[in-house]
Amino acid sequence: MLDRASIDPDADRVVRRLARHGHKTYLVGGCVRDLLLERKPKDFDVATSATPNEIKQLFRNCRIIGRRFRLAHIFFGDKIIETSTFRANPREGDGDGDGELLIKRDNVFGSETDDARRRDFTINGLFYDVEKEEVIDHVGGLADLEARLMRTIGDPEVRFQEDPIRILRAIKFAARIGFTIEPATYRALVRWRHEISKCAAPRVLEEVYRLLRGGAARRSMELLVETGTLEVLSPQLASLLEGAGAPASPNPLLAASEPGARLVRALPSDADDAGDDDEDDEDDVGDEDDVVDGAPAALARDLDEEEAAWHRVWAEEVIPALGERPQLRLSFVRDAVDLERRRRAAWQLLDQLDAMVHAGRDPSNVLALCVPIAPFVVDAVIAPGSRPGDANNAILEVGQPIVDQLRVARRDAERMRNVLLAQRRIVPARRRRLNVEGMGGREVLEDGVMLYELMERAGGRAVADDAAALPAGADEDVDAEVEGDEELDELGQPRKRRRRRRGGRRRRRDGLAAVAVP
Repeated sequence: MLDRASIDPDADRVVRRLARHGHKTYLVGGCVRDLLLERKPKDFDVATSATPNEIKQLFRNCRIIGRRFRLAHIFFGDKIIETSTFRANPREGDGDGDGELLIKRDNVFGSETDDARRRDFTINGLFYDVEKEEVIDHVGGLADLEARLMRTIGDPEVRFQEDPIRILRAIKFAARIGFTIEPATYRALVRWRHEISKCAAPRVLEEVYRLLRGGAARRSMELLVETGTLEVLSPQLASLLEGAGAPASPNPLLAASEPGARLVRALPSDADDAGDDDEDDEDDVGDEDDVVDGAPAALARDLDEEEAAWHRVWAEEVIPALGERPQLRLSFVRDAVDLERRRRAAWQLLDQLDAMVHAGRDPSNVLALCVPIAPFVVDAVIAPGSRPGDANNAILEVGQPIVDQLRVARRDAERMRNVLLAQRRIVPARRRRLNVEGMGGREVLEDGVMLYELMERAGGRAVADDAAALPAGADEDVDAEVEGDEELDELGQPRKRRRRRRGGRRRRRDGLAAVAVP
């Protein structure tokens, strides 16, 4: 059932030591899910009856972190085994009386069963007993794993309000492991997507980075667009990827198990038809033509009442929100055809980002953020005769609203701008010896080269390896700045600089003198 040899030895050691000292302890969450799916877990988490202080007493290499959710991190070199105490749902003990469901503290300890039931999705609520070598399922996760189904533990209407970050996690897991989202969970996800704005901005941004860097960026963005969630996260990014018209598909009742496919029921021709009586709905249910992608007829028949409710949610909440968005206007885009060309390039670039992750490479957060933006600005950056100030203005016009809406850290925002500007020097027509520090440092250069490589592959042009994209002399110092590549000041304007020799002649002279000494 589960490959015992695939368990991390350090995680196994943590579980056994805690159990040896009388604490009930299990491997939990994503690692159990991935092992059952025969996937390699990214990390291993442990849940135990021991409190954080009791864990710290047993492990000298332990550090307790968090205030909202206290955790014990046990360090083995660069590896961390995250160990949490069994918890109960804290909502019952809040006593605020204001009807607010958002969880603001999460340190109410509980039993093993309580801990399983307070987790987000059934497939993440599985425990594995290392000593008995058995999977413990309190929430029906094994059945949903076999059915390849994403379902919340408990009422999704409540669970998404308790912690709206679960909306992004549902999309992440559905995209990454290719599971179908259960209808009630999908409807609640759409209904409560605006609650994401109540979450701390760093938590939201971190989940966005995980969506982009997890190897399923394309499918994640599709689901964000289809559910209207991208509009909540960043209206600017939503406008770039989907335009100002209708959503990507007419009624994505379920995210399909195969990336890019959808189980779709036919919607009425306009929003008014969504309120038709039940008799009309019943007439439509038996119509086999209403179901595409090979959806089972039995499932279609069972969805009549649920679909009617879904139609109301879709017509009343998603479509109006998309229709209210103003038409995207970029000063450097020629026409609608040019804009659609750039949109297609953005989706192709997301495909290439996924391919890079599957090849074992780890893009940075900044590179991941550059990917959906780059196709809209790079033409302006590398256009013949363009000046750095013009390129910078294009980057600010497209990227600054996204930075503001996602609340990207200032350091990352500046690095993103430099990575996009670096394309001026990296593209083959402008290859030359580069001043790495003048470009913003080695990290900017590396991200810039990887972005260049992604864009080349997205355009169907072969790139042999990383070195093929690296401009000649990128690691070397230069004696003088190259004319036309001005550095920008804080306002994005070209900065006047003196040409400097940087000691080149002095080093050569000193080297010759050293050779001449007998």
